[in-house]
Amino acid sequence: MTPDQLFELALKPFQWIKWAKEQGIWDFLTAVSGFLISSILVVKWRKKIPEFSVYLTYSLNTGHKNYPNVLNIELRNLMDAPLVVGRPNFRFTEGYTAGRYAHGNTATGDFEIKFRPVGQDGQVVPGYSYTHVMLRHREQAYSYLPLPDDWDEARLLEAIKPKKRWGLFKTEKGLGTLFLNVVLLKEEKPRVVAMAVPIIRLQKGVVAPKLGREWG
Repeated sequence: MTPDQLFELALKPFQWIKWAKEQGIWDFLTAVSGFLISSILVVKWRKKIPEFSVYLTYSLNTGHKNYPNVLNIELRNLMDAPLVVGRPNFRFTEGYTAGRYAHGNTATGDFEIKFRPVGQDGQVVPGYSYTHVMLRHREQAYSYLPLPDDWDEARLLEAIKPKKRWGLFKTEKGLGTLFLNVVLLKEEKPRVVAMAVPIIRLQKGVVAPKLGREWG
């Protein structure tokens, strides 16, 4: 191959880029690559924290007039340092929704989650609930999300069954996803870990959950 042919071959990628820009394809490819990179970063960003427990159960036929069926959400800090949980919200998988007394955000499609601390006796501490809660070593907090009034156990178990989505990224979606921001205070500089907990596994909880002062 002659030097001229080598030079012409070396120019081909640049000629293709110029052509792609003129056709508008380059901007499209740039956008797609940016989306892929950001998606990978988001997936890696939503980490698990081994010593921070998010325990999910369900309670049906609770006897509560407004919340007969609920998803129970319990947080436990097993770290030797405090942490702060903030910005909790729940997003249902398409086709499902919350009970009629859930607090939803029409603009985002999310449902509000608020926590109450749990005392040493295992009962919810009386008072208001908050979207931000600090947990010291071995402390717990509790929240719940109303589920549809007419659901029975068979309907709930069908909803939490993993549903495979095939594409560039394989995902499994059950009832929905719980989102939390956890601020770790163990290090000199606080570090925020975003968590996304898919609701694809649930155990049966107590019939009368800790619905706090709203119970009865």
